Amino acid sequence: MALSPSWLVAGFICVMCLVRVSFHLGEASAGPLTVACVIGVAALQLPISLPGRRRLSAALFPVQAVVNYLPLLAEAGSWRAGGSGFVAASALLVVSGPAAWLLLGVIAAVEGIVASSLDRAPLGVYYAVVAPVTVGLMLYGLSGLTDLLHRVGRERSELAARAEEVERLRLWRHVQHLVVSSVSAVERLAERARRQGGAEAVRNRVSRAVAIARSALDRVRSLPPADGPLPVPPGDHDERIVRLATPILVVVHVLFIGQSLFNFAAGETRDPGSGDAAYLALLPVAFALQFWHLAALRAGRRPKGLVWTLAAQGIATYLPLADGETSGLVVSGFFAGVVLLYARAPVSWPLTVAICGIAGLEGWLTRSPLLAGYQFCSSLGTALAVYGLTRLVALVTELRRTRAELVEVAALRERLKVRRDVHDLLGRGLTAIVLHGELALRLLEADRGRAMEHVERMTEAARATLADAAGLNAPGRGLSLAAEVDSARAVLESAGASVRIDAAPVSGRAEPVLAVVLREAVTNVLRHSTPGECLVRIAVEDGRVRLLVANDGAAPASDEPGTGLRSMRARLAAIGGELTVTRAGDRFELLARAPVDHENLTLTR
Repeated sequence: MALSPSWLVAGFICVMCLVRVSFHLGEASAGPLTVACVIGVAALQLPISLPGRRRLSAALFPVQAVVNYLPLLAEAGSWRAGGSGFVAASALLVVSGPAAWLLLGVIAAVEGIVASSLDRAPLGVYYAVVAPVTVGLMLYGLSGLTDLLHRVGRERSELAARAEEVERLRLWRHVQHLVVSSVSAVERLAERARRQGGAEAVRNRVSRAVAIARSALDRVRSLPPADGPLPVPPGDHDERIVRLATPILVVVHVLFIGQSLFNFAAGETRDPGSGDAAYLALLPVAFALQFWHLAALRAGRRPKGLVWTLAAQGIATYLPLADGETSGLVVSGFFAGVVLLYARAPVSWPLTVAICGIAGLEGWLTRSPLLAGYQFCSSLGTALAVYGLTRLVALVTELRRTRAELVEVAALRERLKVRRDVHDLLGRGLTAIVLHGELALRLLEADRGRAMEHVERMTEAARATLADAAGLNAPGRGLSLAAEVDSARAVLESAGASVRIDAAPVSGRAEPVLAVVLREAVTNVLRHSTPGECLVRIAVEDGRVRLLVANDGAAPASDEPGTGLRSMRARLAAIGGELTVTRAGDRFELLARAPVDHENLTLTR
């Protein structure tokens, strides 16, 4: 089971707090104030390290530093140098630039000076200097990477929005080329037909305009998505994550190697003929295998013979125990981290606990249960740090892939939306242009006056279509249902239908959706019917609105629902509505039902 970054940071802080508490409780001189301050410093570390709290961190950092060093002033006898790792991490997180690293050096130097003044052995002085640096670096790495990962997560929605905007602009240019140029040509031809020329010139211009409009309408009905690869914006923090994690892992490993060697050198007098030389030979082998495993994970591959290489690292780590050499247990947490990274979920955590338990058991057998707790938690904290720093770097590759997929999904969603908008909002205008043009051609010989009226309406329809096309690129636009009702009456009457309208006013989220539904319904009437009578009725009752469009003269039904019906159903479903159609002979009825106001819970804009 993979830990989330925030839980990983919180777990590491809690484990390292237990390390310090068990260490101080193991000392007879440790007072209650010291233990309380250790817990208080850890509690303050949580809001400092978790993402999204940087302003609070700046205020808490001085408080944490005071609480950390308070026992040195109040209970100097219980102070144990080397326990300022949380303050070191906070310094790196809160202070920026070179000053942060200078402050880390100051903290390590102070710890070393205090240890020397307390007459600690060289091993104790080394521990006092190295411990805050290692804990500080590990926690800084985990916190910093988690914060960067948190920022990347926040950027995903912005990235999706940018991808949608880019795709809308691309499709807008496609629509301009596809529709706007065609409708503009229709408008020019209709204007020339109205103003000048004999019957033959009018016929030629209107015929050309109808052909252009019909071609544009056919292309709108089968508008293809814009092809071509989409640019994926680079992640600003990706390289920072990689640059941050790798040096921290290397430095921490090197410092722990030094501590292991100090533990070895601080032991009793060594016999050159004993197995001690084997320990010195196996230590570099263990760390070579450690880096081999971590490098493979960073490269995103699984090493060949993984079971054998893990077994070899375990042998190199624990074989000196057979000769009673325990100095290497201080680095067993690194082996536990590798096992946690590579082993599958059902066994990874039990194995990790078992590996850390070996270090704890050694402390129990040699000294006390508190030392067992200290060594167990220290190994577990190291394992969590190795796991977190390596896993978060691996997540960068995952996020890059997710970012590319997110761009594609956002663009595809926008393509479908624009395609639907073009079909629904421009289809009626193009259909009206074709209708008026064909009527004008039929009437040109018999009634030139009425024919020219249809040419004028053709011009008006072209202008309205251009206005609708311009509105396609206006985000957040919404059609007026009242305006669509008036437009429906004019278009249907111009087609020779007797129109009856009974429309109640509608407001709220349903209005623009029903306006589009009404527009598409009227387009379908013009395309698939020769209507003699048409009824449009809009009623509101009990918080729901009903839109009915009924007409006669409908053409025979096709087997599959058209693009328009599918689009209307999708729009209504997005606001909790539904669409039904019925047919009886040549009479066709379309009924849309929707709540007047509905919270939009869909992912589309």
